[in-house]
Amino acid sequence: MIHAKMFVEKPAYKKKFWSYINGTPESDRPLIVQLCGSEKHSLLQTVNEITQSKGGGIDGIDLNCGCPQTIAKRGMYGAFLLEKPELILEVVKFLVANVDCPVSVKVRILPSGVEDSLKLYEKLIDAGASMLTIHGRNRLQKGLKIGHADWGTIKQAVDLLGHRVPILANGSTANLDEVRECLEATGADGVMSAEAILEYPAIFNETGTKAVKGCRVGPGRLSLTREYIALCQEYPPEKGGQGNGIKCVRGHFHRFLHEDLQSRPEIRDSIAYTRDYDVLRKACDDIEALQKSSKHRVENEALSWYLRHRKTGCNGDNLSDILDKRSKDVTHTDLDDEAAGCFTHLFGDDG
Repeated sequence: MIHAKMFVEKPAYKKKFWSYINGTPESDRPLIVQLCGSEKHSLLQTVNEITQSKGGGIDGIDLNCGCPQTIAKRGMYGAFLLEKPELILEVVKFLVANVDCPVSVKVRILPSGVEDSLKLYEKLIDAGASMLTIHGRNRLQKGLKIGHADWGTIKQAVDLLGHRVPILANGSTANLDEVRECLEATGADGVMSAEAILEYPAIFNETGTKAVKGCRVGPGRLSLTREYIALCQEYPPEKGGQGNGIKCVRGHFHRFLHEDLQSRPEIRDSIAYTRDYDVLRKACDDIEALQKSSKHRVENEALSWYLRHRKTGCNGDNLSDILDKRSKDVTHTDLDDEAAGCFTHLFGDDG
């Protein structure tokens, strides 16, 4: 995902997000570049520069109209762009007319309701959008207000428009059973996963599903974390677009091991600001020792970070509130911020 205005105006940002030296490896195909922005010419210039670089060429571009963050409102992109229908339609028409690859759009449901959303989706396709990915929530549904994704609205969109373009469903899929349920409920052509796969990238495997009696038969969260750290050292994040490097790694570490870190402030403290992979590996060793002492069983593992805004305790308290009561320390907050930080920095700091 690339912030078009930043890409055009800031050489350091451009260098961070696209390799002009080595180009695009053939193994990285099909490649769709997601852009955020509403300025037509910066969007087009970004596409042109990418496709003209060594090994360039992309298989499609996707316009991000799904991000609900406040910075997206300031920059007029993401989900806030959906509420400027004339502008977004103008942008899509312009891109379709001026680029040589398909243009798709990632959308949410409009706060004004389903009817307005369906009308806009149809106009986006009329404007030339070749695919829609529909997140079944509006931009207000985040944090404690997240709720279950509205698969019914996605189904209405598929029924109305699915004969014209592929439509992907996004939201409330935390394992392969839920992916199947979503596809059946919506009739969509595919499913996009976001937060759940950030915590447990193996969710598209047959693990934690009815077929295996709800057991996690895929990799345990600790082995997954070790594999991720090894991959990061082989393919440093700062060379692949994540310019803050190990800070991003710490954020993912926190997501993968969220459940283990809640009751272990000393381990959270040890990784909060580290820039040393050895410290992360030592934290894994410490967690492994704790898991062994508590007779931890991988098959009983369940999502934790993904459910932080969804679970409730026996008295109805939200999980986030319970955890805050259990551990009031700055490290926990810092790590939660970092868990989003390696994505939010993509948007820059334009006001």
